[in-house]
Amino acid sequence: MPQIKLGEMVQRLRQAKRILVTSHVSPDGDAVGAVLAVYHIIRALHDRDVVCSLAHPVPKRYAWLPGADRICPPEVCAPPFDVAVIVDVAQLDRIGAVSALLGDDTQIIVLDHHLETAPAGDLAVVDPRYAATGELIIELMDCAGVALTREIAECAYVALATDTGSFKYSNTTERSHRIAARLVATGLPVAEIGRRVFDEMSAARFRLLIRFVNSVTLLDGGRIALGTVTANDMAESEALEEDTEGLINFARNIEGVDVAMLFREVDNHTVKLSLRSREGVNSAEILRSLGGGGHAAAAGTTLEMPLRQATALALRHVREALQGTL
Repeated sequence: MPQIKLGEMVQRLRQAKRILVTSHVSPDGDAVGAVLAVYHIIRALHDRDVVCSLAHPVPKRYAWLPGADRICPPEVCAPPFDVAVIVDVAQLDRIGAVSALLGDDTQIIVLDHHLETAPAGDLAVVDPRYAATGELIIELMDCAGVALTREIAECAYVALATDTGSFKYSNTTERSHRIAARLVATGLPVAEIGRRVFDEMSAARFRLLIRFVNSVTLLDGGRIALGTVTANDMAESEALEEDTEGLINFARNIEGVDVAMLFREVDNHTVKLSLRSREGVNSAEILRSLGGGGHAAAAGTTLEMPLRQATALALRHVREALQGTL
């Protein structure tokens, strides 16, 4: 259980005078929500200088969260920092340009729930039994004796809801619902949050969705759904990277699909791959040898090769993983 380490984290946060809070590149709802929930907890813990920074901008759908306007690009943040809290990711190479803000004397604290064998940091709580980093953050809050405020609740709820697919994914547990109930009890407008986070989309995202859906091909008797988003699709749709979040779910939800694959072409030699899989097929294991990671049901990686080559390589790994499964 992580309680002992969480207690040590609280002590280090109490002693620190200047703290950095960050997460992974291409931030999603669980990353942004987790960063901001930690920010509000630390500010409630003591009056210290707390800086939030992400390598990439906060997606518009999460910009309404309390404190989101305090998340800065790394180039405007001035080190040094006594402590850096890294949430929802456990490797320094995944925080992008924010890593340049870490000095030799910066203590690194990691809070994460992904499958990791060797997390970075001086002190790490990495537990894949938790459905979301947001759950660990609420335990950190309780350990610190900080009262649950509306601001913490909103941020942690978005982190929890996005990481569980609005509580539909197989990683959802009894603990997920218990924590969600505590957060909702603060008076959260759950219908409004659900609309903003899961339903509302820009015209650019809608145009991109049409292109992605039209690209999806069913392979191997319908067990694999493979779709692409090319650089040309992004340009002609006038879409941003954040508009690709969640597109793969439309392929995963096709009846009979065991693995959904989304290949997003960044340029002629870079492809971002996302996998979503049913229970019994481990996406993170499939992508581990390709430098990726994540959850059993959802994982991703970046492949430094042309789209055609990336598609053939990843498809081979998926087919090997599906051999012998029902």
